[in-house]
Amino acid sequence: MKLLTLARDLQRRKARERQQLFVAEGVRTVESLLASGLAVQGLLLADDAQGNERVRAVLDMCDARRIAVATVSARELQEAADTESPQGVLAIAPIPSWEMPAPPFVDGTRFLVLDALQDPGNVGTVVRTAAAMGVRATFALPGTVDVWNAKVVRGSMGALFTHPVYLLDWTTVAGFMAQHDVTLWAADMDGTPLPELALHQVAAPQALVVSNEGAGLTPAVAASVQRTVAVPMAAGVESLNVGVATGILLYAMAFRGGRSGYPAAG
Repeated sequence: MKLLTLARDLQRRKARERQQLFVAEGVRTVESLLASGLAVQGLLLADDAQGNERVRAVLDMCDARRIAVATVSARELQEAADTESPQGVLAIAPIPSWEMPAPPFVDGTRFLVLDALQDPGNVGTVVRTAAAMGVRATFALPGTVDVWNAKVVRGSMGALFTHPVYLLDWTTVAGFMAQHDVTLWAADMDGTPLPELALHQVAAPQALVVSNEGAGLTPAVAASVQRTVAVPMAAGVESLNVGVATGILLYAMAFRGGRSGYPAAG
């Protein structure tokens, strides 16, 4: 299949799942993909983008790795792209296959669970935040937007290429947490405010569940978590964006009142 036809096909989630391929759009995203060391099947290049210095550097990297490059018109590239501004380049790559996290899980190991998060921008931000906060892995439950959606890929700013994300059902995720004695918390506006938690006393591996801002936790997840936690806010503010709340909670869990930082491993 020609790269242009393939890129158009991969706009659909079913095509991405069937072919186990995804699209990375934009210069910075393609740069991150190439730097990650993941395999790249091919690159689409708009005929008017070759004068860009960063695009030329991308082409040099493709040449060094013998990655196929197909030149198309700017209009054709735009039609094949999902995001509004593909910036003249679009790469196609296999979806990485990550092995499940394996113990030992040291003091400070954290996991993130996405419970039916549907906004691509939020999911990209949350994955990027998890990677920045040293989270071991992220689990995306059914109802969550496809993490290989081009907008999620772009929003993650390259984090998806190095931070493992697993698409699993809740039974599997809950079984994993129970098997490895992972303390399971969830973000919820009605949960215990962060200042009231003795975070420095939590030594076990932890997982944080974040959910759809409007719908909240799905019933099965809500029934399984050991604690719900909340970020205290000033009067008159109803809620925080899920990406912002996730960052605050993961930071608090990482440093636990200043007693501990990121785990050295695990």
